[in-house]
Amino acid sequence: MIDWISQHSSFLQVLTSVATLVIWIVYAQMLLAGFIRQRRPKVVINQVMGLSTRGRCLISNMSAEHIHIESAHVRLHSHEGVRRCTVSEIQREEDATTPTSIQGGTLQGPLSSGSYIDAGEIQHLVSRARQAPIEDKSTLCRDENAQYVLELLVLYIYSSAPGIMGASRQFVFDDDGQATPAHLETRQHRNRRERKRMSRLYRTYLDS
Repeated sequence: MIDWISQHSSFLQVLTSVATLVIWIVYAQMLLAGFIRQRRPKVVINQVMGLSTRGRCLISNMSAEHIHIESAHVRLHSHEGVRRCTVSEIQREEDATTPTSIQGGTLQGPLSSGSYIDAGEIQHLVSRARQAPIEDKSTLCRDENAQYVLELLVLYIYSSAPGIMGASRQFVFDDDGQATPAHLETRQHRNRRERKRMSRLYRTYLDS
């Protein structure tokens, strides 16, 4: 064995160098992937205080850096069609005893890492959307057991990243007034294609 190693020492050195290089490449890729994942923006829309129309929507910034919320919008899908309204400006609820956001009157503005904004009671968001006219017939409310579907979309800017990004979540309401999220997690709209779509939506909302 010793003789064989001595005879093939050059080959073994090359093999060891290649194996070491592969290990370092894999390790570097893992570090890079972890860094990118840590720096990637993430906005979470969550339902708290019960699965009913009395529950509230929280918008949380789980990114490593600040975000700036440009606007927030609600789309209400019913069997009749889709209604949309902007909810960036807070409307006080009749029985509200505390401000519904840290700014007290708007969802727009900077939001630091780990902070959240209370977007208001779900029932109040639904009521605001119902006042808007039907603008689209391509409704998501196709299930007979679903009374309506509420979709909350948040448009924001993240640090020095180009373009406008978005986060959205849908809540399905049944005839008993119970609400359940349509998906397990908030949908993140942050890749290049989605940023272009969010920018178009933002311009549309500004013109409306």
